[in-house]
Amino acid sequence: MRVKWEGYEAIKLQAGEYTAMALPELGAQVISLEKNGVPLLHAPENRQALQTASTSYGLPVLFPPNRIDGGHFQADGRSYSFPVNEVARANSLHGFLHTRPWQVQKVMDNILIMQYEATEQSDFYVYYPHAFKAEIQYILDEEGLHQQIMIENRSDRSMPVGLGFHSAFAVDEQSRIRLSAGKRILMNERMLPTGETRALNDKEQSLRTEGLAADAWAMDDHYTAQPLDMGSADFHGAVIDRAAGRVFYEVDPFYQHWMIWNANQTGTFICLEPQNWRVNAPNLVAQGLSAQEAGFCMLESGKSLQVKARIWMERS
Repeated sequence: MRVKWEGYEAIKLQAGEYTAMALPELGAQVISLEKNGVPLLHAPENRQALQTASTSYGLPVLFPPNRIDGGHFQADGRSYSFPVNEVARANSLHGFLHTRPWQVQKVMDNILIMQYEATEQSDFYVYYPHAFKAEIQYILDEEGLHQQIMIENRSDRSMPVGLGFHSAFAVDEQSRIRLSAGKRILMNERMLPTGETRALNDKEQSLRTEGLAADAWAMDDHYTAQPLDMGSADFHGAVIDRAAGRVFYEVDPFYQHWMIWNANQTGTFICLEPQNWRVNAPNLVAQGLSAQEAGFCMLESGKSLQVKARIWMERS
């Protein structure tokens, strides 16, 4: 259903106990998801809050995800140069798709498909010289919110694909977080990987067992992905235990890394960010890290990839 939200053209989905809202003109971003009125995602109160910190709410798409050193890297014999928008650390941050308007391709009570087509006329073609199509499909049903994103390479050569979501979940002081984290990726003062990893320490190990408080420390941490043992099958994703219920975020194994950010321990939300490549992955590969370990991905001309995720809540 097409509605207005704070002056934005918005799409509201409803199915059973769930409702969701997305803003096609702001990066196809889902800004809210509720079950029986209980928020699963961190939703903005108003337009000003969203404009001030858009990646702190809902499900912003990151393409490419997180930071690139100086915005520069090389791949497949071609040089790329992204704008430096994190000036204090001299990094390019979070890519460009989360700020561009997407086109609505299909909308029903519980289905929304949005699309972005990049061409030589796109404003960012100068630093990402590829024609491609991105499509996000959201389906809301009794099993929660199903997400599928597709990237199709329409250019005449392979293109680097770094993909992630800055997924922001509502939490409270009782919340406990479990995450399919493997090893800690060590970072320098510019929030770029040093090239080293280490085993989870005792506190971090709680991410894989009983759960970690969402405000345990000021988190801005990077991890490899390692599935959780949920009994019947491996689980790739996160589980948030809250007073109102247990929230599940199941992601595709394509996402080989996580960032966790809790906005300096606000205690009201936490971002659990799946991403396929490690922060600064193209440059890590140039420095000798294997493409497999870095999660570095090149998509061949004419090929496409599809990646899925799902969010739902169960009563405690």
